Amino acid sequence: MNSPVVKLDPVLGVSSALSKVDRAAHELRRGDTLVIRGPAGRHAIIAAEAMSDQVLKYLQTNGITNWRLVVTGQRAVRIGFEVEAQDSVYQLTPTELIDAKTLHETFDPTAALKNGKQAKSGSWTIEPGDQIDSVAVMLLKHASLLPACVVVPLGDQDLQDSVQISEADIRTGIIEQGQTLHIVSRARVPLEDAEHVQMVAFRPKDGGTEHLAIIVGKPDLNKPVLVRLHSECFTGDLLGSLRCDCGSQLRGAISLMGATEGGILLYLAQEGRGIGLINKLRAYQLQDAGLDTVDANFDLGFEEDERDYMPAVQMLQQLNVHQVRVLTNNPRKVNALTRLGVNVVERVAHVFPANLHNRGYLLTKGTRGGHLFDLEQFEKEA
Repeated sequence: MNSPVVKLDPVLGVSSALSKVDRAAHELRRGDTLVIRGPAGRHAIIAAEAMSDQVLKYLQTNGITNWRLVVTGQRAVRIGFEVEAQDSVYQLTPTELIDAKTLHETFDPTAALKNGKQAKSGSWTIEPGDQIDSVAVMLLKHASLLPACVVVPLGDQDLQDSVQISEADIRTGIIEQGQTLHIVSRARVPLEDAEHVQMVAFRPKDGGTEHLAIIVGKPDLNKPVLVRLHSECFTGDLLGSLRCDCGSQLRGAISLMGATEGGILLYLAQEGRGIGLINKLRAYQLQDAGLDTVDANFDLGFEEDERDYMPAVQMLQQLNVHQVRVLTNNPRKVNALTRLGVNVVERVAHVFPANLHNRGYLLTKGTRGGHLFDLEQFEKEA
């Protein structure tokens, strides 16, 4: 008896942009070569973090001299270049033979810090990046890697063993990931500060990172619901880190909701303002060397805040929440929700005392991040 032929819907599996982006991100995280196809041809992409002397020697011995290091404008400025747009990407071309140590010191400030050096622009020329460079950096950020990569135009060459993805699929897949969340599970989870809690898990259609809604009590959906958007913080939420106020904000929000009319805490998988846990730890290294929170992110090549609040909007819609009172000190968060169509009727302050370790962090939030704090009070505390 013949086995039945199974036909797959063309929008499922590896044929979808979402799945292709997920697979491409894993290739970069493993240090493998990825091929991006675009109108300008095919280009091999390697995450800069994966570059070694062995790879550089391979390029040199095979006469591949047209490779470039792609960095963000933020990083280019911090190694001594003048650029027109710090939120754009740039191509660095070596003017001499480069070893892996020099390469890493150029794109990774923690490598330069470890070696007691400051990255310099003298070994490179610079010019604006193209569309391939832009989508490559977009994908690196999506993969929680440093936003820097080596790009090699392939011309007529082919890398048959490498995963390939189109420029269009990268753009489409990353945008759609935050717009395809759906509920996959619900459960009652009594908490220390709020006994009546239901947790709702959301997952994008590519099977990627889940976000959670923590519903405290029974909020009246016919009225504005008290809502907190809380980006996950492993060090603060789980370990009780004193470097930030995240743990206090998380537990304080749940406690407040449990003691009042209830509410919803959206626990978003956007560690370190969207740069990922590893990069947040790198930022901590730079902060220990004297930079504040904002400049540490810039030095790594990121923007001040890389978070995307579209997942939060999707979650609120599926929970039938139409009006919100946002529990936050960050007016930018309120503005982002409003721009995305959420009816924000009120901002509710959410401030906790400073300590010796996070006072500077909180002051930076207020002076550079626009958070609404009593800065004089923080200066007196700790």
